[in-house]
Amino acid sequence: MNSQDREYVAAVINYFWRGLAQPHTVNEKAAKVMYEALAEAQSCTASIDLVPRPTYTPGISWIVKEVAKIGKRIMSGDASVYNMCRDRVAANYRSFIEAALLGL
Repeated sequence: MNSQDREYVAAVINYFWRGLAQPHTVNEKAAKVMYEALAEAQSCTASIDLVPRPTYTPGISWIVKEVAKIGKRIMSGDASVYNMCRDRVAANYRSFIEAALLGL
């Protein structure tokens, strides 16, 4: 994962949990947890273009690229998630993302 990907993934994490992640703390495990959280947010908002749902189990490089693209959109002000959905996902995934950022 390159530094720009880390920055974008951190932006996605911080969209749900303000100030929780710094780019240097982001790892592949955190990207995977965020992918799962974003899939739940997608289900809640029925927003098809927020995170595409492949019919197969995606590889980690695809997951990182997708989460990074979403982070780039969020950083530019394009966040297509209802606040109530974001809050629910944030509550459900907080302990998972904290553990992932610690490398657990």
